[in-house]
Amino acid sequence: MVRKIFLGIVLVVVVFIAGFAAFVASRQHLKFVAPDMAVAASTDSTVIARGHYIVRRVTNCAGCHGDTTKSAALLAGEDVPLCGGYVFDIPPGKFCPRNITPDNETGIGTFTDKQLAQALRYGIGHDGRALLPFMELQGLSDEDIVAVISYLRSQRPVHNLVPAHQPNVLGRVVMATVLAKPVGPKEPPLHVSPHGATTENGRYLVEYVALCGSCHTERNRATGQFTGPKFGGARDFENNGKVSWSPPNITADAQTGRLGKLTEDEFVARFRAGRTLPDSPMPWQGFSKMDEDDLRAIYRYLKSVPPVTNDVGPAMAPVAAKKGNG
Repeated sequence: MVRKIFLGIVLVVVVFIAGFAAFVASRQHLKFVAPDMAVAASTDSTVIARGHYIVRRVTNCAGCHGDTTKSAALLAGEDVPLCGGYVFDIPPGKFCPRNITPDNETGIGTFTDKQLAQALRYGIGHDGRALLPFMELQGLSDEDIVAVISYLRSQRPVHNLVPAHQPNVLGRVVMATVLAKPVGPKEPPLHVSPHGATTENGRYLVEYVALCGSCHTERNRATGQFTGPKFGGARDFENNGKVSWSPPNITADAQTGRLGKLTEDEFVARFRAGRTLPDSPMPWQGFSKMDEDDLRAIYRYLKSVPPVTNDVGPAMAPVAAKKGNG
């Protein structure tokens, strides 16, 4: 009797595992239809300049899509080719941001303007599959989506075939469950972008363009889901084997928040100073060249969000030290 019960339990477990494996496999290539978007790239120099500003100064697209053989040039503030090559080696597997130069064979040259806009706004690729939500630009205004696409079209094509993503078992499970559906905008995007040293412009830049919360908020390392208070900082966000980085709390909390200690002028001056910690992954090379009104707008918006008391410790520390601190 005991043997029969044991064999029955084993059979149930085997059937469950086989069924779940089939479920995961069936959801690796789901297709979705994005809402239609009437978008056309522009050759107007003003539009392209705005696209350059977003791509190179505020959003730091080169941090993921940049030529990895030109890392020193990128850190020096040069506009390196956006031909891909970086590999995110994370718990769910290895993920490779694509070549986004207008090369016809290995880049975005054959994609339509509408397909590019749908990828940015709705997280749906040219083949109808959901894109991994690493590129959180769904809230870009209609105007800025056109500007970004126009700038990407204006680049020199670079032939560079980027490998396909290589999810492991965990990655396949996550892609079949938590990240199975494409991620669209949280609220109706603006048609025209705000400008000036205003809280409205600051909110737009912080939430949808600079994506400050993406690093300065604690995340689940396996799924990427936010787990901590917004802008309250994160621990051990990035680890290169020698040094780990903890993005600081950037709320106006008097004890633990960076904006609780900086005046507006000091905030602007800090950004103008650029990178002061050699290993910092903060894209200072672009941020240091942002328009002053935009920096003041960001400060004013961050001062308006609820302060969070959360001390994440030193921004940079040796891996052993971080582990020792728990």
